[in-house]
Amino acid sequence: MQYSSTSKITKELPKRSPPKITWQHSWSSDETKDGLENSDFRTIPTEVMLDIFKYLSVHDLGNVSLTCRSFKMIADQDEIWKLKCNSSTKLHSKSYKEIYIDWMYEKYLRNIELEEVEAHYRERSRHIACGMRCGPPQYPVRPEGKHPFESIGGFEKHPNESQDMTINLSVDVDKTAYELISLLKKASQFQPQWRQSSIIKQMMTRYYRFMQLKASSPNNILLIPTLDIEIIWQTHLLRPQMYRDDCMRLFHRVIDHSLLANEMEQFLKEQAFIDTCKLYEERFGEQYCPLLEHNDNEPIAPKYVHPVFGSLKCLIPIYSYWDETDFDFSSVSSVNHDDNPFSFTEADIILDGNWLDLCSKYMNEMISTVPIQGYYRRSDETDLSKASITRLKKSYERFLYMATKYSPSNGYSFVHPTYAIDIIWHSHMQEPLKYASDCIRLVGYVIDHAPWPSVDTNKMESSCNDTMNAWKKEFDSDMKTDHLYNTKGNGYDRWDD
Repeated sequence: MQYSSTSKITKELPKRSPPKITWQHSWSSDETKDGLENSDFRTIPTEVMLDIFKYLSVHDLGNVSLTCRSFKMIADQDEIWKLKCNSSTKLHSKSYKEIYIDWMYEKYLRNIELEEVEAHYRERSRHIACGMRCGPPQYPVRPEGKHPFESIGGFEKHPNESQDMTINLSVDVDKTAYELISLLKKASQFQPQWRQSSIIKQMMTRYYRFMQLKASSPNNILLIPTLDIEIIWQTHLLRPQMYRDDCMRLFHRVIDHSLLANEMEQFLKEQAFIDTCKLYEERFGEQYCPLLEHNDNEPIAPKYVHPVFGSLKCLIPIYSYWDETDFDFSSVSSVNHDDNPFSFTEADIILDGNWLDLCSKYMNEMISTVPIQGYYRRSDETDLSKASITRLKKSYERFLYMATKYSPSNGYSFVHPTYAIDIIWHSHMQEPLKYASDCIRLVGYVIDHAPWPSVDTNKMESSCNDTMNAWKKEFDSDMKTDHLYNTKGNGYDRWDD
């Protein structure tokens, strides 16, 4: 069977016209006022004209720009184009109008590629017979029991009353969990090097400098951390009270964070990384990270793929850090890196580097203790399918419920998580401002996190036993395997495409 050639399929697609937007100038407020002095509209305050122009569409802005020089100057104001971008995210090196125009052209190119990918998918699928897939695994369903419930904190339903979460989180923990595990896997490749004291000190210095750049820049300026900086940031974020105290002491505000980049940030990421390199090197006189070398002869990486079996997938990375080039650490540095302004230590960073292996080991051990019917492929990979994330989120919801019911203000201090709960808890803590807000709204206080508490072993064992006994009484399930039980329904998962 002969397949249609790429050129033939592409030729048959309707032609798209590129966006008809150009930019030549940007003007300061003073220049705009000067340009209006000889205009028939000079009696109207510039602020009023600017406010009127904000209501115009991009097409109308293009038309009024051709009317006269004064209108052109107003239409070029960044305040107008910030609204058109529908995002507060800003590059250090570009105006909002430049960002908008570049973004429109990028969307134009993406749409062309998307049409080509879909056309190839339709052509390929014509020549492939239907196949059969094994059924999804069936996870056990927890026994339904009566749970006396009174509204507590932000909980208006008992967690066992539904398959999905009964509470809303401000953080997209589904996507964040996947990106967090992916980040830790990437970092594990550098663990032998990054456990050296001299290297860790350099990483902490680079993190401190990056945070200084963040603190001295407007909130909407997009700055991109490197992989090594992101790993130190992780150690800090997983200690919420320490992170807040350090930020207020060193930067006078809490520096926010997210592992996820929105659509606009994905588009701006490479230029924002270049800007970050420039700002870092100007301020600190040292290289931030090697820039990406572009080879014009290399084919452009695809942005979309549509397998014959499965749905369309976007290949554009959604994580917020830079990992396409790596900083080359030297064992000997000319700068003194001994000063650590933060409250965490080198030992915390090293211990945090063990979490992924310990979590994977725990998850695999627990699977062997629960009867899962049907096909299930044993793997060292942590299961982050949609169904698995749903169960993990329910376990985290129960953890928050327990933290609300057995709060420290009532004399309790024994709510300890499992590694399974940790996956969603760590994901939630990726956005510190939203995490604190959610905790106050749902639990009544910000739940602090101490990954490796220094307490007496006997006391820890007793406290963990108290937690598991209270959990069993409250939810009719073993806390260790809670994440492997569905709450309602027939227990069958659905295959993710």
